[in-house]
Amino acid sequence: MAYDISKTAILLALALVLSILEAWLLPRGILPIPGFKLGLANIAILVTLYSVGRKEALLVALLRSLLLLAFGGNIVGCIFSLMGGLAAWGTMCVLADMPHVSIFGVSIGGAASHGIGQIAAALLVTRTLYVVVYLPYLVLAGSLAGALIAYLTIPVVKALDHIGNEMIQ
Repeated sequence: MAYDISKTAILLALALVLSILEAWLLPRGILPIPGFKLGLANIAILVTLYSVGRKEALLVALLRSLLLLAFGGNIVGCIFSLMGGLAAWGTMCVLADMPHVSIFGVSIGGAASHGIGQIAAALLVTRTLYVVVYLPYLVLAGSLAGALIAYLTIPVVKALDHIGNEMIQ
């Protein structure tokens, strides 16, 4: 139990660092789709899902969004992050339970759902249906980013599983 709390706290810190690092390394406008991010923080959320649990992954996703707001973010960005994060988390939990869905499928599904959640947020904020035109681009770009995130996550999950097994023995 204490090990899971510590691991979750470390993964939350990692999610925050990756979010900040991504904002510094890939400033707005550098990627071809406006508002699009690679989602490096999702490495920490996927690792949490696979190595700690669902509730903890949700906690990391929610606290990351709220803490980034507290550290100087804006409320609209937080709403987009929370809605995308909740949609992604729900999808990843469902897909992770399916026996033939790999971490790639889970990550890609989560990334696509994140885009859908963000479009839902945009509908609420702007109160216009025109934002839906952006959905295919966001889902496609998010799916490609989701594959990259899965690729980067696999060695971390394997290493943590190995470390966890050694600690139990």
